[in-house]
Amino acid sequence: MSISSKLRNHKTSLVAVLLLAVLATGCQTTKSAKSFAKSIDEKKLQTSLVSGDSQKITQDPWSFIQNQLQIEIPDNKRIVTEKDKLIKNKLSLETNVLRSEPYIYYILNQLNERNMPVELALVPLIESAYNPLATSYAKAAGLWQIVPITAEQYGLTKNSWYDPRRDLIESTDTAINLLQYLNQQFEGDWLLTLAAYNAGEGRVKRAIAWNKSKGLPTNFWALNLPKETMQYIPKFLAITDIIRNNNQYNIVLPNCEYENSLVRLDLSKQISLEKIAEYSGISMDELLEYNAGYLKKVVKGPYHLFIPANYAQTLYQKLQASNLTDSQIIDLLQLEDGPIESKYNYFNANLTNTKYVNITDRDIRFYEKEHKRYSQIVHQIKSGDNLSSIAKKYNVKISDIVKWNKIQNPHKLKLGDKLKIEIKNGSSS
Repeated sequence: MSISSKLRNHKTSLVAVLLLAVLATGCQTTKSAKSFAKSIDEKKLQTSLVSGDSQKITQDPWSFIQNQLQIEIPDNKRIVTEKDKLIKNKLSLETNVLRSEPYIYYILNQLNERNMPVELALVPLIESAYNPLATSYAKAAGLWQIVPITAEQYGLTKNSWYDPRRDLIESTDTAINLLQYLNQQFEGDWLLTLAAYNAGEGRVKRAIAWNKSKGLPTNFWALNLPKETMQYIPKFLAITDIIRNNNQYNIVLPNCEYENSLVRLDLSKQISLEKIAEYSGISMDELLEYNAGYLKKVVKGPYHLFIPANYAQTLYQKLQASNLTDSQIIDLLQLEDGPIESKYNYFNANLTNTKYVNITDRDIRFYEKEHKRYSQIVHQIKSGDNLSSIAKKYNVKISDIVKWNKIQNPHKLKLGDKLKIEIKNGSSS
């Protein structure tokens, strides 16, 4: 069954499964759930040797992920909050996991070949819901939500025809390079690595420096970071726990089929995606998603096309007959094992956090209290001060000083008056 059919049927299937569960009194699992469990048992950790000496993951990727997850999950309110949100929207979570089917094989194998933790395959789930067409308010794009400045730093050049941030291979290689680099910067701490992936390397380093200056711990949980990042890591851990214990949370993981994974066809000249749809029978919506890098629905820039493996042979024959390709169908798991363009070293493949596994609500309350204690200071006006110089000194806005102190007339401030200043921990000078 194609990925689009699976997505269309998912909602209906879920309702049917729930009804069966109600009707099957005394049964603890539905037939569908049992079949799925049996499928997992049969395929657990199955791999196929498809090229060279490397073990390639070709079957049941979510079972593989489930069995490889190693990170310990702390028991604290931030994670519980995110977990509750995910479970409340279980249909959305299941749909997003299912949407990974065309891409997950390539991503898993890249992580595996580069000795990276399997948990990182969950990053696109959080970043884009495995939608290559996703674009954020900050102009981040693609599966890995790469922002323009990162694309520029890693040599991803966008033009009017093609955005490599939406290309499966280009974006995945860039994201893994970035994660390797950040992990090196944060001395192997994966929670800080992921926090920096979300908030930026500089933002996390400033927060660490601020904590050090106050004698506070420098692990992720102790830092004062933007609200989005404070939720990002707990959400990552919540998803990890749900995937690992999906039956406990009544979440159905997809039984992915390798034939729906993407293969690559290299073309000799440009062609419209409409023509590819006509040749292959694949819908335009699907083609646009698999080939999201092509901004004008024309294969131009790099002349390669991504399509599900089960459509490849028929399409290939038609392209050959039209002199549009002279190369072979390329299985993405059989790309030659050449040197990966990364200047960074490899790291331990385990995404572990034993150092911080015991972070509790009590710890978090302490960190929050300390941040609050240090986040507000009192400035006593002295000779030569004005709102502009005070704002500059504390790296805040004049308008904020006016708001915090309910100043009606700045000209009436006098020597000795006390002003309340709120400091953003980690971002102030």
